[in-house]
Amino acid sequence: MFTVYYANQLENQKDLLVNIIRNDPNPNPFEQETILVQSTGMAQWLQMQLSSDLGVAAHFQFPYPTTFLWQQYRLLFPELPKENSFDLHSMLWRLMRLIPQYLDNQCFAPLKHYLNGADQLKLYQLCTKIADLFDQYLVYRPEWLIEWEKGNLNTVKDIILNKPSFKKKEENDIFAIIEWQSFLWVKLIDEIKSETSEILFNTSHRAYLQQRYFDKLDNLSAEEKLKLPKRIFIFGISSLPNSYFLLLHKLSQYCHIHLFFTNPSQYYWGNNQEAKLIEKLALKQQLSSSDLADLYQHQGNKLLSAWGKQGKEFLNLLLEADIQSVDFYTDYPNSHLLLNQIKSAILNFEQKSQFSLDKSDKSIQIHSCHSKMREIEVLHNQLLNLFEADPDLSPKDIIVMSPDIDSYAPYIEAVFSRYTKRDEYNRNDSRFIPFSLSDQKISYIDPIIKSFFTLLSLKENRFIAEDILDLLNVKAIQNKYLITNEQYMTLRQWIRNAGIRSGLNMQSFDWLNYNSWQNGLDRLLLGSSLKEEHNSWQNTLAFNESYGLSAEIAGKLAKFIDDLTAWFTFIQKAQTADNWQRKLTEIIALFYQEDEENLDIILTLNNAVENIIQHISNVNFTEEIEIGVIQQLMEAELNEQRSNLNFLSGKVNFCTLLPMRAIPFKVVCLLGMNEGEFPRQQNPNPFDLMQYAPIIGDRARRDDDRYLFLEALLSAQSIFYVSYLGQSLTDNNAKLPSLLVSQLMDYINQNLIENHIQPINHPMTVFSQKYYQADYISYDQEWLEIKQKYHQSKPFLTAIHQQQTLSEIDMTDLIHYIQDPLKYFFHHQLGVKFENYDESIDETEIFSLSHLERYQLLDEIVNLHSDEVDHFFKNETLKGKLPINAFGVMAELELKKAVSMLQEVLKNYQIEQNNIIEIEAEIDIISDKVKLVGNIEGLFGQDFIQWRVGKLRDKDLIHCWIYYLVMIVSDIPFSTFKFYYLEDSEVKSITFTPISKANAALLLDIYIQDYLASFHTLKWAITKHICRYIQDYTAETSPAYYCQTATELIQSPYLDRVFAQTADLNWEAIHQRTFNWFAPMIQHFIEEEE
Repeated sequence: MFTVYYANQLENQKDLLVNIIRNDPNPNPFEQETILVQSTGMAQWLQMQLSSDLGVAAHFQFPYPTTFLWQQYRLLFPELPKENSFDLHSMLWRLMRLIPQYLDNQCFAPLKHYLNGADQLKLYQLCTKIADLFDQYLVYRPEWLIEWEKGNLNTVKDIILNKPSFKKKEENDIFAIIEWQSFLWVKLIDEIKSETSEILFNTSHRAYLQQRYFDKLDNLSAEEKLKLPKRIFIFGISSLPNSYFLLLHKLSQYCHIHLFFTNPSQYYWGNNQEAKLIEKLALKQQLSSSDLADLYQHQGNKLLSAWGKQGKEFLNLLLEADIQSVDFYTDYPNSHLLLNQIKSAILNFEQKSQFSLDKSDKSIQIHSCHSKMREIEVLHNQLLNLFEADPDLSPKDIIVMSPDIDSYAPYIEAVFSRYTKRDEYNRNDSRFIPFSLSDQKISYIDPIIKSFFTLLSLKENRFIAEDILDLLNVKAIQNKYLITNEQYMTLRQWIRNAGIRSGLNMQSFDWLNYNSWQNGLDRLLLGSSLKEEHNSWQNTLAFNESYGLSAEIAGKLAKFIDDLTAWFTFIQKAQTADNWQRKLTEIIALFYQEDEENLDIILTLNNAVENIIQHISNVNFTEEIEIGVIQQLMEAELNEQRSNLNFLSGKVNFCTLLPMRAIPFKVVCLLGMNEGEFPRQQNPNPFDLMQYAPIIGDRARRDDDRYLFLEALLSAQSIFYVSYLGQSLTDNNAKLPSLLVSQLMDYINQNLIENHIQPINHPMTVFSQKYYQADYISYDQEWLEIKQKYHQSKPFLTAIHQQQTLSEIDMTDLIHYIQDPLKYFFHHQLGVKFENYDESIDETEIFSLSHLERYQLLDEIVNLHSDEVDHFFKNETLKGKLPINAFGVMAELELKKAVSMLQEVLKNYQIEQNNIIEIEAEIDIISDKVKLVGNIEGLFGQDFIQWRVGKLRDKDLIHCWIYYLVMIVSDIPFSTFKFYYLEDSEVKSITFTPISKANAALLLDIYIQDYLASFHTLKWAITKHICRYIQDYTAETSPAYYCQTATELIQSPYLDRVFAQTADLNWEAIHQRTFNWFAPMIQHFIEEEE
């Protein structure tokens, strides 16, 4: 007997199931009750509900239909293997063996052209596609395969040609596809036949197996009848392939099958047509307006028309079958809610409704955000608001689904983990929401799996330092090599400083790679016993930082790299399946320390290795396999094992939007409902013949997603929440939601008596001013506290009250202040530093020197004797600091040339002793005397000489100017005052024209007064591009505008922070101070070429 239970609510179906089990218990307590489901989530929910209603739910099994049907086949045909000879894995590896054998066959020309002598990985990817396609044919088009085996190629061709959608120009292409697919299928059949008996073949081949099963059911012995299940329940399944349904229908002659079907409407809607199909029909048949109006009159509910194709086809399949039916439709409670009004309109198949929308009705919510992060932040705030409004609502009543949960996982973790049960003051934090994440790819959430994939990809890896350090940063690997976190940080610093960038050995590339791991490790190990100043040993220069007791750490790194090298060497060649199993098992044990925390993951890795090798061995595939294929096999095997243990764990459930997971929740939330992303796009397989001859029951991703959206809407009991990226993050332009969301809003607004529904456009940031208004919801109280403190706080430029007076000023401090008063103020008065520490490691070889690298090298060379320069460059090469090959030679010549010109100018000074003059100059200020103290370096007899191996900077000019003024005020005798520098490979110098002692003292007085004032308030001036600023200013220009415009050219984090804090700046005063400070300097400044 076959009974279908139609109901519009899943809870009612569950109640029916419970009553059947309670009132008609299985007479055999040792026989399992079988409930077919199509998702693990549905199985978990149903098991929990049965336990709650029955008190205990033991001896239930929840197989998928495919697994269950194969089990039934094996009950009556015990000779069948546990794994089908025509399963996906078996066909894949048989195709891997067959296709290369027949590539020269004429019909295989398209495949040969595609492969084009490519490596094994491309062949594997092609075989995966073909095997998957043949598997689909076995389920949805078994009659095609039987015709091919009979040699009837034209049968399939005729079916396609007779389709109305067929295009004549495609005929030759389609027949070419039929030719090579039929040929390949026959060869696949021949191979399987040669390895199995006729009986086993006929029972393995699903196209024959179903008919043999039907025949067997018609001739069952008494013993065989006892093997069949007494009853079967099918729950939460909205679609089945025709072949599966036919088999279950046949089986119902011997056992009672109970199928529970969630039917959105209590009225027949099997002939319901989508609006666009009606329009196409009207256009094609040239219908009159009255006929078209009549079609629209019978269209029924628009949402069912637009979204219900998948369910409609299965409903028609059920209605056409000779089966019993039971209807159990119930009205939805709380009919005043918009959500339930929509569900009732669907239930009653209403074409036109009259919805009411109360202002307090939040049952349908559509939220528009700028980014995925904002979607999650908005969701968190909205959930807190729901909890506050409904004390009976709990986290377990909420499900949040997304088409791609992996892309949202980091943001979910960041936002929902932000709050804990108790805050830093041990107080209850009401913003804590317990949550669980399901359906993530295991490689996304486990570092061991992710690192294992990295190991598998090493063949194509350039051994980039950051990639190798990422491996070493995995706890299980660190523990295996006895490396602590502190030692890891030390090794990271060593690797950076030792010049290791990429390449396993020095011969990895077409040049001697001194940035390789080999050279770097040799330097680290040599450094344990030698210092760099001891010169190179066997063309290796010691690394000072690893000297002495640090040798143990270097040894651990060397062992790790040695193991990686051995693995890298092994994977260069293809290996047999047995060799891969042995080596992969060894690698897992070699690199990962097994402990209680990772025991399950290590076991998962070993099981995955065993599974993929077993699939290969089952078909006796003995050819060697490349590492690229093994990598993709492992990734496919491991990523199938998505994390679903946390589903329905009593927390807010975050999971993937999957078919047949329409479990009832009070609140159903959908994320990522963006145009072009949902319904999800499916790239059609160009050689899938089913797309040219579709039939009822075929699966289509976009139809699945439409029905998913409908199921999600129907499963929401109180609130249906949708969010999408509706505003551009770059220009704030509006972006459209998914077509399904637009259809929902249009449908609602067309049926509302008054008011209308529209998306809520949320601000781009969580601290937006809009969140302080009543129309927006935010529980981020920290931002409110900051805003309140902001209103209570003093202006940024408020004077700092200090009683301290200085009688002595360090000249270095004064110079630093004049060079960058903003930076000095932040450092010394506020204790704030905006320093950019780049700890990243470059991964590419050096082709040219950066400005900083060039300056550092020149700065060292300029102080060397001529006979030391070649030795210096040799050592820099061994350190990996010079460009590669000819680029290094050119760089060395250019550096030597540049520095030789500067050395020529300085040759008389570099041999003399540099005198350091101690300064104690008393400067008169308004009411006191201030002593300026410090040292002046660069006096060679009567000549003041300093130099720089780079361009002249504003700070260099200021530095020299202050020295010049101090030397004059201090009566230090000098005949020459010059500062030499290199610009465009030329030596230039600056000096200053004479200035009187009184004027010099007056200028120092200005600087010192502003310096002292800066201890109380910010006193700053333009200190970048000074010459241009002073010289380009004209009297006709507004000083304030000129000054403000000039700051736009200045890149300074300190200036940016000032602008972020206040707009209340006295630009005229800044402009005047700039001229007070630097106009005299520019007036006396002279630039000369040497």
